[in-house]
Amino acid sequence: MILLADLGNRSLSLSIYENRQEKASFKTLSDKFKSADEYQETLRQFLRLQNLTPKDIDGAILASVVPSLTKRVEKAINTVLDKECLLLDRKLKTGLAIRMDNPSEVGSNLISAAIGAINDYQEDCLIICLSSCLSLTLATKDKQFLGGSLFPGMRESVSHMCETNAQLMEIDLGRPNKLIAKSTKECINSGVVKGYMHLVDSLADEMEQEFGKPLRRILTGPDANILQSFMGHKYTYNPHLLMDGLYDIYIKNTFLNK
Repeated sequence: MILLADLGNRSLSLSIYENRQEKASFKTLSDKFKSADEYQETLRQFLRLQNLTPKDIDGAILASVVPSLTKRVEKAINTVLDKECLLLDRKLKTGLAIRMDNPSEVGSNLISAAIGAINDYQEDCLIICLSSCLSLTLATKDKQFLGGSLFPGMRESVSHMCETNAQLMEIDLGRPNKLIAKSTKECINSGVVKGYMHLVDSLADEMEQEFGKPLRRILTGPDANILQSFMGHKYTYNPHLLMDGLYDIYIKNTFLNK
C-alpha cells in the first residue's frame, strides 16, 4: 500500500492506494501554524482510523504547492513511516514533456492530474480543476503538457467579494435552485455557481477550438462536485484524477516498476 499526500493551499489530502485503487482517504486543513509534530499526529490518527500501522505502508509520495509547509509535512511522513517520502519535483521521472516557457513554474498538482488523465483515458484531455484556483490545462495522449489558463477559485472569489463589500456575507456554495434568487445568500450562490459554469464551458469551447481537435473534458478538484451536475454529457467527473497520477508517478520512480 502506498500513501499519497497532496498539499494544497486549502487542505492536505491523504490517500492510501493499492493496485491503483483508493482504499482510504482523509482531508485536513493546510495550517501554516502547525508543527511537524502536529502533522505527524494527524497522519498517525489517519492510519489508526484505517486499522493500519506504519509497517503496512510500503512507501509515500508528496505533491505540494505550499513551499512554506512542504518540509514540515515531508518530515512528518518520513518520521511516522520510517521511510523516505518521495517529493514530486523536477528530479522525479514523470514521463510528461512540459511545453511551457518555464517548466519549473508548473505546479506539482497540475503535473499529477495530467498524468492521471492521460493514463486513465488515453486521450487528449482538458483538465478542469476547481480548487483554490480554477485551472484549465491541456495534456495530450502522447504525454505533452501544452499549457492552459488560470482563474481565481469559486470560494476565493466569494471571499474577496465579501471582503470588499461590507453588506455581503460568506456562504457555503451549493447547487442553486434558480438563477433569479430571492435572498442575498441565494443571489451570491446562484451568481457564483452559474457564473463559473458558463465560464468553464466558454473557456473549454475556446481552448478546444484553439487546439483544433476534440478533447476529453475532465472535471476534478474539491469544488468540481458543485458544477458537475450542471455540465452535461460533454464533461467527465473524476475526483481521483490527481491521486491516480501521483500513484503512477510513485510507481515510475520506485522498485515497484522494476
